[in-house]
Amino acid sequence: MKKVLSVVVTLCMLVCAVGFWMVGGSRFLEMLAGPEEIGEEAFSHAEGRYISYEAAYPVASCVEEYYSGDPDRVRTTGYVVYDETHQAFLYVVVPDRDTRGLGTLMRNLQLAVELREQKDMSPSTVEGTLEPMDEDTVKRVADALGESEVIELYYDFQGEDTYMETYFGDAYGEVMESMCLNLDKVLQQTEWYYIEHGVMSGLERSDVWICILAAGLSLLIFVIRLFSLFMGGKRKDIALPAPSGSKMEQFYARQREWVEEWCEYNLERGRRLAYLSVVGSVVILVAIGIFVKVPAERLIAFYLSLGVLLGEIIGAMFWYGQKGQSKPEKILKKFAKRIGKILPSATEQEMFAEDILAAGKEWEFREKTKEAMLQGVVAGRYWVILQWNGTVTIVDSDKLGKIETETISGTVRSGKVRVSYQSHAVRFYYKSARPKKFCDAAISFDSKDNQRNFIALARKRVGGNVEFMML
Repeated sequence: MKKVLSVVVTLCMLVCAVGFWMVGGSRFLEMLAGPEEIGEEAFSHAEGRYISYEAAYPVASCVEEYYSGDPDRVRTTGYVVYDETHQAFLYVVVPDRDTRGLGTLMRNLQLAVELREQKDMSPSTVEGTLEPMDEDTVKRVADALGESEVIELYYDFQGEDTYMETYFGDAYGEVMESMCLNLDKVLQQTEWYYIEHGVMSGLERSDVWICILAAGLSLLIFVIRLFSLFMGGKRKDIALPAPSGSKMEQFYARQREWVEEWCEYNLERGRRLAYLSVVGSVVILVAIGIFVKVPAERLIAFYLSLGVLLGEIIGAMFWYGQKGQSKPEKILKKFAKRIGKILPSATEQEMFAEDILAAGKEWEFREKTKEAMLQGVVAGRYWVILQWNGTVTIVDSDKLGKIETETISGTVRSGKVRVSYQSHAVRFYYKSARPKKFCDAAISFDSKDNQRNFIALARKRVGGNVEFMML
């Protein structure tokens, strides 16, 4: 079942990679190539192409879109721009937060020539896909032109000698005069086109980037998972340090079984967290997209792809975090290193290993939780506690003077929430002529029952030779 699930997830990654590339791939390639200059060719010849256009004569404007749920906040504004070369109007839509200077340019066109000379009249460059306008948009644009103060100003003043030099005495005035002379003809143009800045065939450039990043990451995960399916699962044995060989090697070999059990459990938990992170991110983002009623293509290109992208990133962090903690060889190496520090001589290590190996299964204890696992043995002289993270605690029972237990509880703040915790500690004190402030060794259990079981084993080993203090 696990193998089938892994194959299904791998195929899903391939489907995501191919699907997102189909949605955003062609637009991404156009974006990399850069916009085309439209030049003098007819608008109809540039339809559907990603172009760059210099808007120099905005004569009217209207609100194109408000933010959802807030009719007082404008999201995009449309400007009706007169194109001198084509003698036609073009509708340019820009985000309200970035009007590209079109609003200022339109206001400056209403100024007299001598005032206009002091202003920046540089054309505003917009980039996007040239698209034909639908009938409703054409009607709105026509209404905006009918209320245009720029057109009204120049149309009323044309032919008036008093105002000709004042308003028509520069290059901008000459274009406005040409527009007014041909206004009736221009308004009857049969083909109307628009450009939405930063939008490529209905998708914003940021949408395209998100879509391509999601496709690329999905493809990368697919390749890694495919390689893992065919090449994974081969265990690499480790050569562990053992002073004279057999006893320590047997000791490490015995530990490998439970270490591998823990690592497999930890990896499975990492897989679940990774899968849940992808599913959760996708559900949340798609639900948001449906709630704000975005078009289906943008729902896929942005909300779905962003959900997959975030989920894959978070999932990869979960997975590699768990994987880094789930390498049996690495854990066994840590055991060997720490045992070497506690028992530096080869003779001590051999005595330790022989004592532990001689103890039967009835002297072993274990505790496994969602987050941790420990395995221990209460042998004749040495007591050893090995933990999932490579921590080793060794107690020499011949030196023991007192064993103390305590239940520790409290709360810690995690963000704005207080989280309760409880642990059950066992502390070991070696014999000493002076009272000790700190213990010589300690272990902690999550379960009170596991603490009791350990104390029961300890009592069997030492009897009344060691003081037991239960706090």
